[in-house]
Amino acid sequence: MNIGVFCSANSAVSVSCYRAAEDLGRWIGANGHTLVWGGCSLGLMDTVGRSFLETRTKGSLIGVVPSIIEERGKTFSAMDKTISCNNLSERKDIIIENSDVLVALPGGIGTLDEIFTVVSSATIGYHSKKMVLMNIGGFWNQLVSLLDHLEKENMIRGNYRDRIIVCSAVEDLGKLV
Repeated sequence: MNIGVFCSANSAVSVSCYRAAEDLGRWIGANGHTLVWGGCSLGLMDTVGRSFLETRTKGSLIGVVPSIIEERGKTFSAMDKTISCNNLSERKDIIIENSDVLVALPGGIGTLDEIFTVVSSATIGYHSKKMVLMNIGGFWNQLVSLLDHLEKENMIRGNYRDRIIVCSAVEDLGKLV
């Protein structure tokens, strides 16, 4: 299975987020899956890639890297395949296209954009891929509350839980995906 991962490239995040990124990368690698992600050598992105390589049994490491990241020398160095792109919109599209399921670790505005691109494009029929939120320490609780509110106000078609899965431990991924 190809697992797309969205997460923060910020280095100033909590230790629990780094542990979750390590656990996710190791889980993907140990289970023989392919990791498709942003290919950056910063923050949680770097941690997921390195942890994947520590336990990889057969999957590939595919990084989708915008040219501005390459120009700044912030590309993860040990990828099996690098897909260059021009901007973040292309990056999202390529990661979604090359993934069977998508997982979001804690992240900021970019990660929110990625989550909602996956879900909104599924809502209108571009794909049927699931979006898994790794709710580390309740990180996504407020987002889930907002989604519940939007659903209550009839701003969301159908049940958003059909497309967004909330998961609090990496060990639970095998049952969900």
